[in-house]
Amino acid sequence: MAVTVRKLGLAWSGAVFAACILPLAPPAAFAHPHVWIEANLEIVRNEAGEATQIRHVWRFDELFSSSLILDFDENGNGELDRAELDTIGKETRQSLGEYNFYTEVRNGEAVVDFYEPDPYLVDWENGRLIMIMALELTAPQKIGPQGFKVAVSDPTYYVAVELTSEDPVKVSGKGADCTYDITVPDWDALYARDAQKLADLFSAGADEKVEASDDYLTWINFSCPS
Repeated sequence: MAVTVRKLGLAWSGAVFAACILPLAPPAAFAHPHVWIEANLEIVRNEAGEATQIRHVWRFDELFSSSLILDFDENGNGELDRAELDTIGKETRQSLGEYNFYTEVRNGEAVVDFYEPDPYLVDWENGRLIMIMALELTAPQKIGPQGFKVAVSDPTYYVAVELTSEDPVKVSGKGADCTYDITVPDWDALYARDAQKLADLFSAGADEKVEASDDYLTWINFSCPS
């Protein structure tokens, strides 16, 4: 299954915003991450045990967060006030919406669609930008043997998203007995299969589209009893 990998040019200092899990890169002239995010992911299930919502919490690194003060601190008080955070929220929501909010969802081989996030919140805590969003699935999804999985990943690696070390993934609602595992790309196999494709993914410019398959993404695979 093909996915389109694109780097995203935002309105803040020309920053590029693309979520990924950061592994070691193959030996080529690839781009390096410039922004780091610590992430938590939550799947919400209904009483029937179906997945209904994807929730993200992203905490941006301190260096990138401090750069936002330079760009968005309109009143010059050295911090981001609510109105300034709202401006960041409006710009990022519009831009991320063009790129599926950096989220891919599959149930078996089927692509699972979702609505735009509600809520979509941007906040500031301990010198770091915090982004919180909830993505309602357009239809409830059974989490069965066919395989329900979520990727928050972009192999261009401008922005690296790493799951937090403690309780990075949660299943709420009817989710007490659910388990998950993480599948990362086999970069040696991908490089051997098509070195040029991998080079294109890493070196793509802002807004440049590169077609890739699902095996270039890092997936969180869920298993829940029926």
